[in-house]
Amino acid sequence: MHLLSSEESLFMTTTSYRLVMKLELSLIIEGFHDFEKARRLGSLSEEYFKESATIYLSQEDASFIGVEEGDVVEVFSPKGSVRVRARVRSEVKRGLAFMPPAPHAMALFGPSEYPSVIKVVVSKSSGEPTSLATLFAP
Repeated sequence: MHLLSSEESLFMTTTSYRLVMKLELSLIIEGFHDFEKARRLGSLSEEYFKESATIYLSQEDASFIGVEEGDVVEVFSPKGSVRVRARVRSEVKRGLAFMPPAPHAMALFGPSEYPSVIKVVVSKSSGEPTSLATLFAP
């Protein structure tokens, strides 16, 4: 059983007769990113896209929302939402999530904001991660 701390909240909605579990997490925009590799690959390469369109979740949080390694999740903030692939890691603590400082994470806050931690809601999704073309569309 997953008990929610005071910093977490659970949202349950019914969509097409399907229960959707959503979990609020503190998203930290740092770490797990190799800037040298990004520079070497180029920020528009397929390999860079695969590495940057990720969120790192704890095993407990991933299990709670029904997500396994490599599944697509939707990350919502007050400023936007993106679909990324989940990476499940034992070293990530419950209630926290990490994303590299790349276009997908930057789409979650306003243009004049540069937070290192924001509150987001994460839920299992389908399809593919949000494309760079979509993120950069006017």
